[in-house]
Amino acid sequence: MSLLSAWFLVPVALAAAIALLARGVFLGYPATGVRARNLSRKEQAILAAAADALFPSGGPIPLSGTDAGAIPYLDAYVGRVDRTQRALMRLLFQAVEHGPWLLGPRFARFTRLGVGDRIAFLGKLAKSDLYFLRVIFLSLRVMLTMAYLANQDVARRMRIETNLEPFAPRAVAAEALAPASVSVSASVSVSIRPSAPGREAFA
Repeated sequence: MSLLSAWFLVPVALAAAIALLARGVFLGYPATGVRARNLSRKEQAILAAAADALFPSGGPIPLSGTDAGAIPYLDAYVGRVDRTQRALMRLLFQAVEHGPWLLGPRFARFTRLGVGDRIAFLGKLAKSDLYFLRVIFLSLRVMLTMAYLANQDVARRMRIETNLEPFAPRAVAAEALAPASVSVSASVSVSIRPSAPGREAFA
């Protein structure tokens, strides 16, 4: 192979690598059917895959994460936070999606993994020795749990009662406020005898 041919292959290889990278980062995210104002198709796919991995259908609560409306809830949630928090959340979604490229269990995007591999990857994040990776998992789990518990059917099955004023004073029955009557038998006598503590008290 001549030197000229080698120099010709270099830009071709670079173009192919860029095309593969672009395909892995930006392409292959079909519409989810959810009308979202703040989440892209990619972000919706990431959150849907994570929600169904953490809250699968057919469990003690038959609703899956997506069935419980996790995507619309998180779309509204992302729209409510400030710009800095929104940027951090989007970085978190990208870390979850492309984390398997570095951590496994397979060299594939999170959304292209099977359910078992998704759970294995999330388990790696949760049990990682790196604090940064554990924070990624905890942050994702908190958001998805909020979205799941916001579903009225889920809350009803878990017997959760909505209380918008948890610290408001509650009405107390009059009987509870009445002073309790204490009767002391005259036959009982209590004698208090002072004594020095033993050595065991300071052992």
